[in-house]
Amino acid sequence: IAFNVHGQRNLKIAQYFGDPIVADSASTIMIPTRYNADFFSSNKITLFGDFYANIIFYDFKIDSYKKLFESDTYIIGFNTTNNTYHYNLKSQSKNIASKSILYRVKNVDHNKNGRIDNNDPAILYISDPQGNGLKALTTENENVVAINIFEKQNFALIKLQRDLDKDGHFETDDKDFYYLKLNLATLSFGNKIELK
Repeated sequence: IAFNVHGQRNLKIAQYFGDPIVADSASTIMIPTRYNADFFSSNKITLFGDFYANIIFYDFKIDSYKKLFESDTYIIGFNTTNNTYHYNLKSQSKNIASKSILYRVKNVDHNKNGRIDNNDPAILYISDPQGNGLKALTTENENVVAINIFEKQNFALIKLQRDLDKDGHFETDDKDFYYLKLNLATLSFGNKIELK
C-alpha cells in the first residue's frame, strides 16, 4: 500500500524491475523499480521521462538487499556512459563515483498545484555505493538539471536552474542556470559559476 501526493491510499500499485546497474563491482548491484504507466494516469502525478519509484541495493556477496528510500518517490533515471537509458551489468552510470552515488529526486510539490510534475524541482541526493548515508544536498528552491562527476579530480559539477520569474514553476522559460562544484570528499559546494 502506498499513498499519492494527497495522502490518499492506493490499494495496489503495479511496479516492475528495471535492468540492474553496477554500483560497486566488488559487492553491489542497483536494481531500480519502476511505476506502471497506470499509476501515473490514476494519480495526480504528471511526469515525463525516465523515473524510478525506488532503488534496491543488492549485495551479491552476502545475498541481501535493501531499498534506498523508505517509501517510494520519483528518482530521475540515470544517464549511462553511452548517454542512453539502457542498462546492463556492463554499464555504469555517470552519476556513480567509487565512493558516492548522486541522484536527482522529485519529491516536493513546489508549485502547489496538487501534483508532482516536470515543473517541480529535482533535488540532489547522495549515498555511498551500497545505498547507505542517504541525504539531500540541495533544497526545493533550485532545480538540479544535470550532474557531471569528475572522479579523478574528486568533484562533481552540478547544473542548477533558478525560478527566474518566481512563479513556483521551473519552466523552459527560466533560463537562469549556473554550475556549482561539489567536493566529493567533504560534500561542500564551491562558488557559483554563472554568466553575468
